[in-house]
Amino acid sequence: MASSILAAGPMNAVVLIGVVVLSAVAFCCVTFTRNLYFHPLSKFPGPKIAAASNLWYAYVMHRGVAPIEMSNLHKKYGPVIRVAPDELSFSSAVAFKEIYGHQKAGRPELVKDKKYHKFVPEPILINADREYHGTLRKFLSHGFSESALRAQEAVLQEHISMLMLRLREHGHEGQVAVDVLRWYNSFTFDIIGYLTYGQSFGCLATSSIHPYVELMFHFIKLASTMQTMQRLPAIIKYPYAMWAVPKDVKANVAEMKALSNAKVNYRMENPPPIPDFMAKLVEAHREGQMTFNQLVGNSDVLLGAGSETTATALSGLTFLLMTHPHVLNKLTRELREEFFSAEEITAVGVNKCKYLLAVIEEGLRIYPPSPATHPRYTPPGGITIDDNFVPGNMAVGVTILAACLNEDNFADGDKFIPERWTGEDSRFDGDKKQGSQPFSHGPRNCAGRNLAYLELKLIIANLVWHFDLENCHEGDWMDQKIYMVWQKGPLMVKLKPVKRS
Repeated sequence: MASSILAAGPMNAVVLIGVVVLSAVAFCCVTFTRNLYFHPLSKFPGPKIAAASNLWYAYVMHRGVAPIEMSNLHKKYGPVIRVAPDELSFSSAVAFKEIYGHQKAGRPELVKDKKYHKFVPEPILINADREYHGTLRKFLSHGFSESALRAQEAVLQEHISMLMLRLREHGHEGQVAVDVLRWYNSFTFDIIGYLTYGQSFGCLATSSIHPYVELMFHFIKLASTMQTMQRLPAIIKYPYAMWAVPKDVKANVAEMKALSNAKVNYRMENPPPIPDFMAKLVEAHREGQMTFNQLVGNSDVLLGAGSETTATALSGLTFLLMTHPHVLNKLTRELREEFFSAEEITAVGVNKCKYLLAVIEEGLRIYPPSPATHPRYTPPGGITIDDNFVPGNMAVGVTILAACLNEDNFADGDKFIPERWTGEDSRFDGDKKQGSQPFSHGPRNCAGRNLAYLELKLIIANLVWHFDLENCHEGDWMDQKIYMVWQKGPLMVKLKPVKRS
């Protein structure tokens, strides 16, 4: 039909184009008007541009500022805001429990927003339904139990000793600034690699970054791009993909898949002598309860979640300590008075250091390793969240960064004050500590949070006990983009070894 119109003459072609354009404009106007004034979420506050279409959310995700924008909007509009036509963001402490927590009898579960994981072909940890996710968590409980943690401490201590040695060597006894972020990444990928695959990546041993680690960072950014795409209409989505997705993505996917397959095959043939993350998963695969691709996919999730986030927390804590010298001095006194030798810095020993624990909690609040929103869908009949009734089939979530900095949850919420966790300052008696959930909340929270806490306690304790720190970074290191996780630059520090008799 179009060819016959074009054949009839140029005037008819102009008319056709005009009709198409006007129809598109009319459709957009009707859609925007409905979303703004006649939508079930119209009563909730927020920027009109976000309520009108998904383009605003896609734009701030593309720019790497979505959680930061959400936090700013919560300061302006309050604890619940509309951030897309069908989506609300919350920042209250109670919303964590009501969205992500174990639901009481008669209160339906809020299911995960599946559009973020469309690119994952088989059910694994990040996209499994509630029943299968529960099964996976049972498989993982073996490697994350208290007894497993005690058995894993020797491996942790071995890697921490090597980390301290590398920092001393490459810092030339405090004369040369060291990028501590690089060494934190080396440590976390080595230790999580060992506990996942039965072998370290050798980053600390060789003082180099393994190709798998480099690929992992590329794929985190790619996953963020894929999530942005899911918010775009089809007419924009595919041109955006052609522009935003790296041209070498197929080669990178093939390389990472080959490396992951090889690592998993090695683990299946070489179980480590201590409890690890994969034992029950490998057993499930051998019993036909899980495909090999699912086994590999779960191993990738365990490695990414257990390594990058801990390195992020370590680097954030280091920067915060250096930029708050009174906190660093107080922590230094506690650690150097508590421990007379490095061998005393153990899992049991660090738990006696109350100020260390407070520093870590406050660092995770100010700079949460996973700062974004993890959306859930409301049940068909709707549900009440933080005293707000939300209709069915709407996306809801707590923006973790916004909740952590929310002044309704924390007095002086944007300030790094570890004393809010020690009970020694009455200014913070009214703080709602449940507002800081850096490892999420409920049945899908981080399975490895106890391991992560132990790593943070042991490494920060060792770092401050072994070295005097000097910040060599100019400007605000924490002024970063966020593509699922913080996009961190080098963190340059001079580490002067402490001289002891």
